Amino acid sequence: MAITKNAAIAAPPAQDWAMLRHAQPGDVAAIQNIYQEVYRGTYTYQEYTDALYLSKDMTGGHSGWYVVEDATREKEIAGCVSATIDGVHGRAYSRGMMVRPGWQGRGGASRLFGEAFQDFLKCNAGKVRMVWSETRSDGVKPQAVCETIGLQPIGILPSKDVFFNRRETPVLMAVYASSAWATRDTKVRIVPELVPLYEQVKSMHRPMRKDDVQVIETTAPSKARCKAIVDIEPYEKKYGYTTYVFTCDKTGESISINVNRQCMNAEGMEIHCTKAATAQVLLAFLLGYLQAKGVQYIEGHAPGTKPALQEAFLAVGMKPCAYLPAWELEAQSGLHVDHVVFAWHKQPIDLTATSFTPKSEALARVLGIWPIM
Repeated sequence: MAITKNAAIAAPPAQDWAMLRHAQPGDVAAIQNIYQEVYRGTYTYQEYTDALYLSKDMTGGHSGWYVVEDATREKEIAGCVSATIDGVHGRAYSRGMMVRPGWQGRGGASRLFGEAFQDFLKCNAGKVRMVWSETRSDGVKPQAVCETIGLQPIGILPSKDVFFNRRETPVLMAVYASSAWATRDTKVRIVPELVPLYEQVKSMHRPMRKDDVQVIETTAPSKARCKAIVDIEPYEKKYGYTTYVFTCDKTGESISINVNRQCMNAEGMEIHCTKAATAQVLLAFLLGYLQAKGVQYIEGHAPGTKPALQEAFLAVGMKPCAYLPAWELEAQSGLHVDHVVFAWHKQPIDLTATSFTPKSEALARVLGIWPIM
């Protein structure tokens, strides 16, 4: 469904300045300018400053775009918010809520962002089970706004984001439709190191209280008996991305990951391994190779039902940083399986430039990335 309607969604009260509507292709230039003005040319995801990409994304049927207009200045566009849908897994990624510098602090925008969020869920009822975001932590307000509209913190991603040429630590947040829990696999199998993280996320989601949880002690595979030969294939893509595929020459098993050269982050990992031992060898090789390339942040994830793969991540030095309930559809069972996010980061977390709400702070303490008072 392409969201290109021009009708206002929320009419402003007499004392308010802002109104919300669905974006349309004619708004592309204004949205480009918002990204440029807000981040002063430092935004590291180049596609969002490209007119062709924005136009296709806006009308392709897999995203929702909204603009905030200033009703007092001939409906000048002052902000935007968008989300993109992963139809396979029934989830949507909220890509940020932005207001141009000249309009920040005037009030009213947060209310409209909440109304955009509600409209998005209504328009995509039955298609979207959950919405997630990576929310800035340079101040408390972005997290507080997300919590107000229903998102809960489920992870802390250490030194991942780059804004204004500085590393930040975003909070991974999510909200679930009530129907999302009906198709979730409630069998949880995790290694002991993940229990505190799981319990913290569980405390914020009532449906998880009935989980069938088993904590499984597992031993990471030792070094391979013979030296593995790993083939590396890089695939250059638009907007500064490179996909690397690491393949075990002997078994054909592989791991792929996308590197954003603008911020030197690697994410979007896909593991195609039947054995955790092979995954561990490939993960270790991947880490060494990308670190030598100057990558600053590497992220991957493992199902909450595969403790041997979880242990493989831990064995190569990647730390758990998020627990994602009902994250991915498993074709074989037809259920949505929990996933655990693991990350390696080179830059330390700048605690002086990081702020959390009480909920986010509790999660950060569990993860050991925030001082225990």
